Amino acid sequence: MRISWILLLFFPFAFVGAEESRSFFSEEIRSGRIPSFSEIRSATVSTEGILLDRNGIPLQKIRLDHTFRRLSWTDSSEIPEALVLALIAQEDRRFPFHGGVDLKSVLGAIKDRMLGGPKRGASTITMQLAGLLIGSKPGRRSLSEKWEQMKVAWKIESSWSKQEILEAYINLIPFQGEFVGIRAASRGLFGADPSALGPEEAIALVALLPNPGSSQKNWIRRGCWLSSAIGRSDLCQPIREIVPNLSRKGMRKEQEPSLAYHAAHKIWSAVEGESGTSESFRSTLDANLQISAGAAMDRVLSQVSGKNVKEAGILVIENRTGAILVYLGNSKSSRESFFVDAIRARRQAGSTLKPFLYALAFEKNLLTPESLLMDRPKEWELVGGSYKPGNYEERYNGSVPAKIALASSLNVPAVQVLDWTGVPEFVSRLSELGFHKLKNPDHYGLSLALGTADVTLWELVNAYRTLANDGLFGVPTFDPEEAALNGQFWKEGETDRFRRIYRHEAVTSVKKILSSREDRAPTFGWENHLSTRFFTFVKTGTSQDMRDNWCIGSSGDYTVGVWMGNMSGEPMHDVSGVTGAAPLWKEIITILEEVGPSSIVTQNTVPDAKPSLPISSVRGGGRVRIRYPESGNLFALDPEIPEENERIRFEAGPAISSLEWILNGTSLGAFEGNYYDWKPKRGKFLLSVRLPGGVILDTVAFQVR
Repeated sequence: MRISWILLLFFPFAFVGAEESRSFFSEEIRSGRIPSFSEIRSATVSTEGILLDRNGIPLQKIRLDHTFRRLSWTDSSEIPEALVLALIAQEDRRFPFHGGVDLKSVLGAIKDRMLGGPKRGASTITMQLAGLLIGSKPGRRSLSEKWEQMKVAWKIESSWSKQEILEAYINLIPFQGEFVGIRAASRGLFGADPSALGPEEAIALVALLPNPGSSQKNWIRRGCWLSSAIGRSDLCQPIREIVPNLSRKGMRKEQEPSLAYHAAHKIWSAVEGESGTSESFRSTLDANLQISAGAAMDRVLSQVSGKNVKEAGILVIENRTGAILVYLGNSKSSRESFFVDAIRARRQAGSTLKPFLYALAFEKNLLTPESLLMDRPKEWELVGGSYKPGNYEERYNGSVPAKIALASSLNVPAVQVLDWTGVPEFVSRLSELGFHKLKNPDHYGLSLALGTADVTLWELVNAYRTLANDGLFGVPTFDPEEAALNGQFWKEGETDRFRRIYRHEAVTSVKKILSSREDRAPTFGWENHLSTRFFTFVKTGTSQDMRDNWCIGSSGDYTVGVWMGNMSGEPMHDVSGVTGAAPLWKEIITILEEVGPSSIVTQNTVPDAKPSLPISSVRGGGRVRIRYPESGNLFALDPEIPEENERIRFEAGPAISSLEWILNGTSLGAFEGNYYDWKPKRGKFLLSVRLPGGVILDTVAFQVR
């Protein structure tokens, strides 16, 4: 049997969904206005967001609504013919001919009820769609509810085409469990998009609609009946075979890249509720740098794990554009607190605020870098008591220049400088720098010089970026377009995008001091993790009782911030900023200086685009690239090939002696030669390659179905 007319109902459309349509338009529909198909489509978004890097590489999938699961709208060209035929045969055989209400079915249902016959439904596809848009609850309807559905169905038929009605219904109808719409059901039960479904799978989905909780026996019986109804009795046996294997516990668990959990949550929490929110967001993040920074974080944490250090956070911002290149809110190895974002968590600042205090004093001409400050025990008499700060390990240096006092992070001189500048003025300046939740100056007193305020890594990194930008403050961004505009306006100096916080002379003095190995030597020695082969200025900080340690610093182009500690507040064991956070900071700032981020691909070719990293660390100065697979490749598991024999060969070049392959952030190991034969499994994957122990050289995205 072939229903040729059905093919006339289909041509392409875009996105739409269910739950938001019902809630957004139900009152309007009840008042008499029927929204257009395009209104329903544009009012709906997926319940999942996909975070992409600057070149379209997928980094993270995020669930935006946990009450139901809806994926992107399925275009008519993707819907299998068998599904449409089975749907009409089951739900509304006279769909092409009625005007929204099938009067013959209605009269038959009334007759059966009056004569005591079996109850049967008379709802057409259009009436069911009306119920979805009104927001009717599942189950049998009262006569008044039925009448309301009928009136809305007539209005829909008068303003929508048949193809719009059918397409909307297929995308809005709830299937089994949490699945709403054909794509969610198809991906959830079969792990494939609708276009990839076989006819027996399509019919099995339709057979679920009357009773999503039915037994396998009834499910198979209905599937076989539908197969016969559309002239495909041969599909009954395949349906008998597939139904027992279908998952009934929710979306099939496929491997997905999970490289930016905290960034994804920050981005979508910022745009939550905005109309037109996209299912995917192309960000300024760099996949290669994100992976490299994550590997470095795990490596350094493992080295200090014996000192009760469990968690860390890393933030990297490009100075002029404000583009956020790396956002790692915690280590995946953190079992206790992975879901806590260390970049946004408020922790005690320690000595990280001292550069801003000295910059204020320089600007007010209270001292110069060469001014002598006394570094010896001193007690300040205050209202209601006294304050007597001490240096780390109670070592004092006597009379020292201000530049050594700052670079060596001496506490007593810093308190003296704050006493001169005044606590209220320092709090005001910190607020201008973006430290938004500071308390009243009297709450801190002179202890603010030693970092008793609670701050975030986000605030600290952007404040140091302000120093790197010659005292100009700008707002960081995940948006590539905003970053590009920042870069354009940067040359104009103080504009709507940049406001001056410190004068040039004060900033220059602070940066020179924080870049001097000689000035920091009295406390940190000559050889430490703060020294780099290129220009950087950097400051560490350790909070009271060693609960937090920080290292924030900038090169000409980038500002990198690292926090290490325990989200529980447990103290670390003999770990300071220079021994904990600084090694990680140095590794990341070195990667940035030697490699840099991949250049942004401006064409909208997501997810086909792949990053290009200029690397000349291999023989002959060539670039190490992944030659196979290519970004965007889609592989299908072949049921004819024994599972133990199926392989995908990863290939990179040019020829080098050894490579390390990384899949979804997990190392597969280092292997001789340029090849690795991988046993495939279903999912979405990010494949990266690097020299053993080195930085990420190239990354591609591919999928296996």
